[in-house]
Amino acid sequence: MSHPTITLEAARQVIHAGQEKARNLGLNAVFAVLDAGANLVAFERMDGAWLASNDLALAKSRTSVMFEAASEALNAPLQLGEPLPHFDHTNGGLLLMGGGVPIIDDNGQLLGALGVSGGTPEQDAEVARTAIG
Repeated sequence: MSHPTITLEAARQVIHAGQEKARNLGLNAVFAVLDAGANLVAFERMDGAWLASNDLALAKSRTSVMFEAASEALNAPLQLGEPLPHFDHTNGGLLLMGGGVPIIDDNGQLLGALGVSGGTPEQDAEVARTAIG
């Protein structure tokens, strides 16, 4: 049985829209699109983007696939005296900050996710939301 997934062409369109938004914000960003199984479909790094953004974009995209939610939605505020949830020991790494968004089809099925890194978490989230339309 085949599951819905994002196509390479659709991933490229998402990245192109994200790059346009990043340029409008004056950012050089990295874009990682994963399918619903967390497999890499497309990856692009704009000229001048930080090398660290490569891993960050992948982790944000992976987080959105694994939780089927925007990565910043999982970032609960820190409560003094309470344990801090973290995922630094997970296989592959997850990142609970803005820039990861799930890609959902018209039927509500998860197709994959986009991860963006290159600005502040708020800027990355804005670029990602704009990119997926």
